Amino acid sequence: MNITLNEQLKKLRKKKGNTQEDLANHLGVTVQAVSKWERGEGYPDITLLPAVSAYYNVSIDELLGVGQVEREKKIEAYRDKNSALFREGKSSDRVALMRKALAEFPNDLRLVYDLMYALRAENSTENADEIIELGERILDESTENYQREGAIQCLCYTYRNKGDVEAAKKYAGMGGSLPVTVNALMPTLLEGEAAVAYCQSNLREYMDDICRNVDIMAWKGNFPPEEEILLRKFALDCFKLLYSDENYGFYHCRVSNLYHQLGNDYMRLGQVEEMFVSFEKAAEHAIKFDTRVDCKYTAFMVNRLTHTVDSAYKNYTENDSAQLMQSFKGEAYAAYHDHPRMKAIMEKLSEVAVF
Repeated sequence: MNITLNEQLKKLRKKKGNTQEDLANHLGVTVQAVSKWERGEGYPDITLLPAVSAYYNVSIDELLGVGQVEREKKIEAYRDKNSALFREGKSSDRVALMRKALAEFPNDLRLVYDLMYALRAENSTENADEIIELGERILDESTENYQREGAIQCLCYTYRNKGDVEAAKKYAGMGGSLPVTVNALMPTLLEGEAAVAYCQSNLREYMDDICRNVDIMAWKGNFPPEEEILLRKFALDCFKLLYSDENYGFYHCRVSNLYHQLGNDYMRLGQVEEMFVSFEKAAEHAIKFDTRVDCKYTAFMVNRLTHTVDSAYKNYTENDSAQLMQSFKGEAYAAYHDHPRMKAIMEKLSEVAVF
């Protein structure tokens, strides 16, 4: 059992608004003794504990932090279960779990944060008002950077989905600019291998951001298919530069999606050979993603990094091969459903697809 008396004393004193001297006078001890207790350099005599707990109107267990330890165990159990459901893509189960957790611990902002993201994964449109309420609560009450950044992201995208672009822009403006993010600043303060590993992690994140920006350009730019092809090829070339041995690990899913979209562009142009080559590549990387194992990246630019299968999260229950199969079964591909190459693609995907 971890006794957190010093932290509890500080917390209770601030809540009550008294001084160390007030408690010392009440107990008949020196201020120096109370100060040492709060610094964790000693404990009150056991005979004083009832008087201290009575002074703050709490139980001795609460005073010793025993209740807090048990509380943390329960909260972490909820959060671990939430992570497991997240990896399985079970968004509605996550929402139900986090509602239960918050009913038990209504003031824990970690659980507020987890519910906000679970609601977004389940249905960001139908859950918009609740997502906004939770996000605003986090901004009002939290001092944790990751919680505040997550709330800003959720609020921005939720207002965008509601069609309130001006409100979305307000929250977008709360984000930090690239030169002053932790990613930009931290590696300048590290040395040796720690700096190299941090920079490699940054490069991995920047590559993901390139992919995201290419998608947004294609979505917003109204480009003809010839120019969309240039966008997709640019992103693929960037991936090949960073992962020069094509050991993409987690990022097989990104590469698969790029080839899928590239194939769609070729289909719009009627370039059937290029279309099938792209769809075959999309299937190859979807299968590699679904069958990947924990690994160390081996290309020079990322060889300090590792990937574990359990670190990947999703908002859907199917695996990527199944999702690609469902897409190819759609009306947009009807002209090619009976083509031998499409049948071969579907057969390969079916070997690993999980619906």
